[in-house]
Amino acid sequence: MTDQANPDGVLATLAAEHNEVERALADPAVHTDQARARTLGRRYAELSPIMAAAAEVERLRGDLHTARELAAEDESFADEAATLQTQLDGADAKLRDLLLPKDPNDSKDVILEIKAGEGGEESALFASDLLRMYTRYAERAGWAFDVLDLELSGRVGRTRPCGGV
Repeated sequence: MTDQANPDGVLATLAAEHNEVERALADPAVHTDQARARTLGRRYAELSPIMAAAAEVERLRGDLHTARELAAEDESFADEAATLQTQLDGADAKLRDLLLPKDPNDSKDVILEIKAGEGGEESALFASDLLRMYTRYAERAGWAFDVLDLELSGRVGRTRPCGGV
């Protein structure tokens, strides 16, 4: 999807697609077909952050150019240019990350099964700790985590926890 040699061409193509999807979503006839409206809405949600990041990069480039011109006349603008360059580098890195191709499985759910191996109670305790770690990670990431199946061991742990993220 991305062409590293010509990112401006990719951005132009994505901007045209963003405008087309936005125009389609504004059409009331599209919303009679729920599947099409959902597909367009998802694509719009994918493209909007890219367009916002591209606009931020362009704004910072313009500000940096102006600050460098003014730095030739007034030395105080040199610090501003350095700050803008740092911000531009960060915004450019963010834009490059957004332009990376998405994995089609990113939006799908996951079934996580943890099995206690050889080692009896100690292994069951480790499986229990691992389940707790993944549960906390999912909570911090804002994901829903449901325990689907749970086999308890004798005293301390879980021998075969299974959860859905």
